[in-house]
Amino acid sequence: MRDSVVKLGMDYLKSTGLLLFGIIKYFYLYILQAVMLILSDLTGLLDRYFGKSYNIAQSVLWILVGVGLFVAIILTYHKLRMQKVALETPTNWIDAYKRQHHGKLPPVEKWLSTFVPELRVGETIVALPITTPSGQHWARTPPSQKRKLQEYVDWAKRENPALPSFEDIIWHMNQMLPSTPAGVERKRYKPFKQG
Repeated sequence: MRDSVVKLGMDYLKSTGLLLFGIIKYFYLYILQAVMLILSDLTGLLDRYFGKSYNIAQSVLWILVGVGLFVAIILTYHKLRMQKVALETPTNWIDAYKRQHHGKLPPVEKWLSTFVPELRVGETIVALPITTPSGQHWARTPPSQKRKLQEYVDWAKRENPALPSFEDIIWHMNQMLPSTPAGVERKRYKPFKQG
């Protein structure tokens, strides 16, 4: 508990520091220079073409600095937000689909309905327990579908904590496999030749 609070505090300090650094960077590198160029050109133009010297009021300077600071904050926030979005990778194929389709859950694929008979192909996916696959069914399942099934089970458990974990399902499947009696070696079957 204490470690998570410390980590959260450090993350908060780090993100605040990055935000302040970005604001200062944008403000001094771009916006303050642009404001000074505009002001120097404006006073120079007035002096050169109209023969009048014009002193800019201090309130105008503060307004321009405030606007510059506001723009720097917005630019920094947007940049940090885009970096955060780029770094966040979906944990599974369901979350990736939700991200691409504005929060919608994916439709049920045919292979998934063989593991979860209550799901109908084409309907929206829901968190349901899977039936424990047989050893033969599991052996015929491609590795990509096994990985996606594990991600589905993990997602379903996150949605409904009462559901069994993927490790428990595999353990249960292994318990259903026939076992070799103790002391008996497995030998390759050879047909008996008559004759």
